[in-house]
Amino acid sequence: MGKLVQSLQLKKEAVLLDSKPFIAKTFFAIATAYVLASSHPVASKDMISVLFGLILTLEPVNVTGVRRGWEQFVATFIGAVTTAVIISIFGINAITAAASVALTLFICLKVNWRQISPVALFTAIYMTQYIQLDALGNPSVLLTFRLRMIALGFGVFTAIAFNFLFSMIQYRKMGNRRVIFLMKRLLNHMNTLELAMRSGDAAGFRNCQMQLVSVFNDIDSATGLFEDMLKENASVRKLMGVTDDRLRAKIAVTRKLRVFCHLLFDSQYLLTENASLLNQSEIRLAIADSLHVLMDQLGSLKDLAESRSEKIKSIKLELPSDVESSNLNRIMNNLREMNVVLGRVQVNLNTIASLIKK
Repeated sequence: MGKLVQSLQLKKEAVLLDSKPFIAKTFFAIATAYVLASSHPVASKDMISVLFGLILTLEPVNVTGVRRGWEQFVATFIGAVTTAVIISIFGINAITAAASVALTLFICLKVNWRQISPVALFTAIYMTQYIQLDALGNPSVLLTFRLRMIALGFGVFTAIAFNFLFSMIQYRKMGNRRVIFLMKRLLNHMNTLELAMRSGDAAGFRNCQMQLVSVFNDIDSATGLFEDMLKENASVRKLMGVTDDRLRAKIAVTRKLRVFCHLLFDSQYLLTENASLLNQSEIRLAIADSLHVLMDQLGSLKDLAESRSEKIKSIKLELPSDVESSNLNRIMNNLREMNVVLGRVQVNLNTIASLIKK
């Protein structure tokens, strides 16, 4: 029975990302939107847009949720207007349905070639496949567009309301959990890397290098989240127990962790490109020992972030200074700089701790 319960539990990383509150928020938001939209004469005809729009707007930070909602309205407008022009002239058939999606895709790429909005494409399809009829039984582009916008509005505004309600509960601890999550991700990666270094597993080592990219993405995501929190009204943040100083300190931590990742990635790249270094067991073990020391220090910082400790281990990174290889020398310098970066992270964490006690 214990194993069954354990298998149903979320991983610690998911808990650190506030997945449980997000599941609860999703449940209550969908239930509320369903009840409200069902009683509305127009929105009740399109519950898919209500609930889908809601899901895409649910975010841990209020400002992010508002931005996602606005992006959906803009994307819906692009898809609807583009399709409306085509089907008003040529009617609805296989060619116009395909042309509507293709033209919407073209416009999205013109607006932002790096990103294509699925909402705009969905709306282009919606306008041809869910066409509404007027009182005379004729297809109506305006009625279809009105239905889409009203249904979307129900979902978006319900999500924004629940984002705000749950932020009053989550904001106080969310920042620390994100920082702890990033440190845990880095520790897991470095542990895998150390094992590959000690065993001389070249394939495992290369795989580690590729996996570090996802750690970069997690760091950027957390930094963006904190920056969005800073954009919110100061009085609202204060009501939720979040101050500008603490947020800026957390942003400083995530940015330093990104520098740490850059140095680690550069070291891994040099080792991958210079197979002769990996083939020398003495070099591999020396670097593995250094990684282990850095892991101890990072683990100590994670304990501080979790308020499980008020002290940091006194760790000195010892590296050979008389290395002949320029690549190896660069790796050693990276490791030294990583040690310095962790020292700066400690300063930021101590700042956060002192602000919490005020």
